[in-house]
Amino acid sequence: MVEKPHPPTHVHEMAPGTAAPSFARLDKFVQIVGMDGRVMARSVTLGSARLPTKPGLLTRLQEGQTVFETVEDFGEEPVRMVSLPVDAAGTRYAVQVAMSLDDAYAVLRSARLLFTGMAVSILVGVGLIGVLLTRRALRPIDRIVSRAREIGEGSLSERLPRPAQQDEIGRLVDTLNEMLGRIEGSFEIQRRFTADAAHELQSPLSRLRTELEVTLRRHRDTAEYEDTLRSCLDKVERLSILTKELLTLARLDAEQGRASAAGTVSLAPLLEGVVRRLASEAERRRVTIAVHPSQALSLSVRCAEGLADLVFTNVLDNAVKFSPPGGQVVIDTAAEGAAVVVAVSDAGPGIPADEIPRVFERFYRGRVARANDSRGFGLGLAISRTVVENHGGQMSVESAVGRGATFRIRFPVAS
Repeated sequence: MVEKPHPPTHVHEMAPGTAAPSFARLDKFVQIVGMDGRVMARSVTLGSARLPTKPGLLTRLQEGQTVFETVEDFGEEPVRMVSLPVDAAGTRYAVQVAMSLDDAYAVLRSARLLFTGMAVSILVGVGLIGVLLTRRALRPIDRIVSRAREIGEGSLSERLPRPAQQDEIGRLVDTLNEMLGRIEGSFEIQRRFTADAAHELQSPLSRLRTELEVTLRRHRDTAEYEDTLRSCLDKVERLSILTKELLTLARLDAEQGRASAAGTVSLAPLLEGVVRRLASEAERRRVTIAVHPSQALSLSVRCAEGLADLVFTNVLDNAVKFSPPGGQVVIDTAAEGAAVVVAVSDAGPGIPADEIPRVFERFYRGRVARANDSRGFGLGLAISRTVVENHGGQMSVESAVGRGATFRIRFPVAS
């Protein structure tokens, strides 16, 4: 028998032509080749061109592999091509299907432009929103800054506006307002100190001038001149004491907040010296001073000797001054942890409860002191407390009307 030949295979049957490949959108190029590379059939869209069939490609197809590749130099546009082996009537053929990548590249370009535009828009939007949010967040700070610039020395009682929310800015405003309160208190103390100092200086100066003017109005005998000079000398001495105390306070204020000069002083010799210096004044007032024995007297306190002497002299002088004739001033000492406490107790009239908080204020003199016209300016206790606190100690008072007063001075023990 004679086998009839197979009819020729046609793909996209059209009249053959010599035109270039047609890249009609969504159209494909189809080509069927034998393993020897001969074109068996092809689509009309290929025109006179043919899809590439390199020897390596045919080898892989012969092995039964399906091959995907991109052909950049085919016609006017790059194409993506798949080649797969197909067996028909015992013969292996290769079917190649290709499609233009121009549409895909166009989509990618459009997507790239789209995403770039979206990214730029998002960045611009985020930037604008960030600016708006930042301005809104900083608006309270702008108000705070404007208000802070308006607060001066004469308006320290005013405070910064506090935001409604309790956040970092709110805590900062609270801290600044607390600081303003402390500054206001310091300025108030300075103003009161200046006014009181001016008053204390003005009074003896006025009396001194008046006394001198009266004395010089007419001729007087020698005894009268001597009395006037003694009186003037007494007032000058008071002015000298006041000036010295003011200078001491000014120096202590300047040193406040800084580490005090290191120094140690033995407690027993220190108290003995203070008692010895005040013995004559105590005897004149018929007041006895008793120092109770204690192991704490063998300790040393951390303080400059001159300043420690000043502290105990002021406290003991007050105790003697306000004790009645026949009274007794008692000095007790005790060790409490890393500190030593010296308690000075008198049998005086005591301090009213409403005056105790002001005892250590500068220039403050209680009702008893004013009534007795005691010689003093109300600076001694203020100086003493400042010295004690500058050296890491504490000073306090306990008193009741008619039951005397006890001043406690706590100094750190010298190691």
